[in-house]
Amino acid sequence: PYEKGYAFLQVVDDAVGREKFDEFLRKYFDNYAFKSITTAEFVAYLNKNLIKGDKILEEKIRMDDWINKPGIPKNILPAVSAEFETIDNIQKSWREKGVAGLSKIIKSTTERQYFIDHLPSNMTTSELQEIDLEFQFIKKGNFIIRRQWFILCIRHQFQPAYEAIENFMTATSRTGSLQTLYKEMVKTTEGKAWARKIFLKAKSGYHLTTIQSIERLLK
Repeated sequence: PYEKGYAFLQVVDDAVGREKFDEFLRKYFDNYAFKSITTAEFVAYLNKNLIKGDKILEEKIRMDDWINKPGIPKNILPAVSAEFETIDNIQKSWREKGVAGLSKIIKSTTERQYFIDHLPSNMTTSELQEIDLEFQFIKKGNFIIRRQWFILCIRHQFQPAYEAIENFMTATSRTGSLQTLYKEMVKTTEGKAWARKIFLKAKSGYHLTTIQSIERLLK
C-alpha cells in the first residue's frame, strides 16, 4: 500500500504539473494537519481542489483504478534512475575493467544493495575477494549491506566471511533478516550443519517468534 500510494501521487503530480501539485499539497496540509481522513474524504477533496471536473485530468490520473481496483494500474510512471543506470553499465564491464575505485562511485546504501543484488550468479571466490577488498562490506557495511553481502558469501561458500556472518547472526534478532540467511544456509548439507551450530549458539538472544521460524527451517 505504501508503494502504491507513492506511485499514485507521482501520477497525480505528473498529470497536473509540479506547480499546481505543490499548491494542492500546501492547502491539503493546512486543512488536515494532525488529522486523519477517510478515503472517501480524500477523493472528494482531490476532486474539488485539483481535478475540478477536468475530464482530461480524470483520464490521465484514473483515480478509480488506483483506489478501488487491485494491482498497479497501467498508467504508472516508469521508474528512472541515473544512478542505477550507471550501476547497470558497471555490471556489464567490471569483470574486464576491475573494481578499483567503484566504492567512490557506488556510495549510498540503496546503490550498494542494488549492485550486490545484481552481481552475476556465477561469482568466483577471487571476484568476491576483490569486491570485498574494494568496498569492505564484511567490516564496514551497514546492517542492510552486510546482510545482502552475506547472502552471496553463503551462496558461494566464501569462507573469509564466515566469522563475520556468525557474529552478525548472533548479534541480531530481526526475524526477516535471519530467515533470509538461514534459508540460504540450509540449501546445502554443510550449510545446514553450520546453521544449526549458529542457532544453538545464538538462540538465547532471539525472540520467541524468531526461534520458532528458524526451528522450522532447520528440521
